[in-house]
Amino acid sequence: MTTVTPVRRTRRIVGLSAVVAGVAAAATAVVMVTGVTGSAAYAVSKGSDGTVNVQINSFVDPDGLEAKLAETGIKSVVDYLPAGQTCKQPRGENGAADGKFAASISKADDGIAFTIKEGDVPEGSTLVLAVTKSEDGDSAPPSSTSLQIVKGTVAPCEPTSAPAIPPADHDTSGTTDKQDNGPTLDTGTEEGKGVTDNND
Repeated sequence: MTTVTPVRRTRRIVGLSAVVAGVAAAATAVVMVTGVTGSAAYAVSKGSDGTVNVQINSFVDPDGLEAKLAETGIKSVVDYLPAGQTCKQPRGENGAADGKFAASISKADDGIAFTIKEGDVPEGSTLVLAVTKSEDGDSAPPSSTSLQIVKGTVAPCEPTSAPAIPPADHDTSGTTDKQDNGPTLDTGTEEGKGVTDNND
């Protein structure tokens, strides 16, 4: 700028600079909250058929993920736990439609991804996700995950030691998609390994 610029315009430019600085500060705050640079901690999208796709890139800000899922019509409880810990089961009554819930959790880059179909979480039920973080940090693939549907009140997460997974269960077969007779817990750190936790 030159010295012939009117004072009034100079003031406007200073004000604009302050706004820009404020925006930059806000952007920095977002990066601090998400814990990642250049990408969000999570992404949630809803298709025209009601299917909700979730990808988690960094295991921080569970409240933010819950709020984002609520925008798609899914009530959820998300818990991120330190390495070696998980939530004590049960968290509540089985709330899956028809008593069945089948989903898959797959490895996506350094995080995880899963899909919830329309009707998977009935009215009055809650999607409950518990993630045991890796010793390598918030942005590393988790050591285990638990995904289930709970009817009514969801019990608070009571941290307990995560069960050891027998070596025979470690494979690279891709995503897991199953229905069973209660919550299960499996690991998901290997390349191409998926984890599913279902209520029946």
